[in-house]
Amino acid sequence: NMELTKNAIKTLYDSRGESSSAEHPILQVINVKPVQAQAGTRYRVILSDGTHFMQAMLSTQNNELAANNTLQRWSLIRLLESICNEVNGRRILIILGVEVVGESRTKIGDPKSIEGGNASPSASTTSAQPSNSSSVQPMDISSGSNGPITQSTGRTNSALESSLFPITGLNPYQNKWTIKARVTAKSPIKTWHNSKGEGKLFNVNLLDKSGEIKATAFKDQVDRLYNLFEEGKVYYISKARVTMARRQFSTLDNEYELVLEHQTEIELCSDEVSIPKVNYNFVRVADVEQREINSTIDLIGIVRDDNGVNEIIAKASGKPMKKRELVVVDDSEKEIRVTIWGNDAEEFDSSGNPVVAFRGLRVGDFGGRSLSLTMGGSVKTNLDIPETTKLKHWYASQSSDASYTTFSSQAIGSIGQQSNTRITLNQVKQDNLGSSEKPDYFSARATVVFMKSENPAYPGCPECKKKMVNDENGWRCEKCSKQYPEPTWRYVLTASVEDATAQLFVQLFDDQATTIVGISANEAMRLKDTDADAFSKAMNEGLFKTYNFKIRAKSETFNDTTRVKYSVVEATPISYVQEARDMVTTLDKLSI
Repeated sequence: NMELTKNAIKTLYDSRGESSSAEHPILQVINVKPVQAQAGTRYRVILSDGTHFMQAMLSTQNNELAANNTLQRWSLIRLLESICNEVNGRRILIILGVEVVGESRTKIGDPKSIEGGNASPSASTTSAQPSNSSSVQPMDISSGSNGPITQSTGRTNSALESSLFPITGLNPYQNKWTIKARVTAKSPIKTWHNSKGEGKLFNVNLLDKSGEIKATAFKDQVDRLYNLFEEGKVYYISKARVTMARRQFSTLDNEYELVLEHQTEIELCSDEVSIPKVNYNFVRVADVEQREINSTIDLIGIVRDDNGVNEIIAKASGKPMKKRELVVVDDSEKEIRVTIWGNDAEEFDSSGNPVVAFRGLRVGDFGGRSLSLTMGGSVKTNLDIPETTKLKHWYASQSSDASYTTFSSQAIGSIGQQSNTRITLNQVKQDNLGSSEKPDYFSARATVVFMKSENPAYPGCPECKKKMVNDENGWRCEKCSKQYPEPTWRYVLTASVEDATAQLFVQLFDDQATTIVGISANEAMRLKDTDADAFSKAMNEGLFKTYNFKIRAKSETFNDTTRVKYSVVEATPISYVQEARDMVTTLDKLSI
């Protein structure tokens, strides 16, 4: 017999602030509706206090409650945190924190829409909002050819201070907000050229007490804003566009990012004390093995060895790229290889065994575990933080010939060696398997999604299996110098395989292709010549089936072009009994 909180909807509708500052109201859900957005499914909700109801939207982190029907029609909820925003002239409550506390069989009371004349006046006629509200006071700007040009006064703006918004509260459903944040990283200007045109961009990482977010400026806005931002300075920022984060280009723990546009307003702030300077989440070297492959981490350690700068050819662009491999240790008395790229590699100075803080390292499995700096990562030397002092004192106490353990004993698979441990296809690409002189072998579970059927097989010699030539006397093997009435057709089939992380084109030879297609190459070619529909059906029968693959990766050069070729060595259908046993064994190890 839980009672709804009286007048809660009107309070939420009028406040346009965070409900967490007041009593957490008990409300009833009177409707839930999934809607398709660019970033995926979102859920619209109608909330009632028995007297009024209003429109609301679940934040993405709460989607699971609606998806699994924990939160459904007639549910009773405790609203823990919310923000009321104006979207297209209507006030929408964004539900940031919610707890389902019960359910009812029907609607409680006879609620009326809060927008039916009972709402308070619009925001433009109300007084100033409290802290963390989404309203923003006008900024002092002048107009330029590319939009507003900020006036960097360097003072604390009291009008803006009264309406600041936390970075973690930003989402695409807000249209009025101001953040006060420190620039913790600023990228060089990057240019691109492709079939759609060309352009340039740069990005900054912005930090406040609540969290961090990436902001990017494109094309004309690069000229307007690049020199305005200084790393380490604090700024007021408003009127930027909030979009879903492109995780492949960002290492920050935020599902959103900002796009700086012509109307974006930026003002320098002199109050730097209240905003933190750094936001690292360091992982000790010994604990890296507990992190998932391809996850990103922060790490701080002593550079014990530097292998210098080398140049490689990037597979994606075909352009030369600088890399530097460092050996880093910390007081867990374990060492790990860290690879940095581009300008970071060229400009890095390892003299004096500096303490280096890495932001945004991707975990790989070369040598058991290795780390590589991501595109959005950063390298800072001898930062003025307690961790630096601690590591310097520790390393000074070590002898010059001290030895440190490596991850080699837990190696998942290294260059030129065969690996029986299953990895993801994205891991294959990230670790550049097959890019060295020796081939790499790896195991992966993947699904066949496409097979090229134009020329799936070649006419092979029944004895030596070499390709035969058809002349006026029949089929002739040049190697054996023998003539045959018919060849033995053998598959050389190109297929696309995928897992949840990436896609690869692989080559299937006769034994492996026969396993997947389900018929011999002789039968396939007979159907191809006599019954095109039956041939197409037979080839399609092999699609969308999952196998455990063992694959060979090896660089090959043709017409001065080098690429990695992936050849299937073994394709085994999934044994669900064995897979279940393997999972149980893995879980048993984790519970020890």
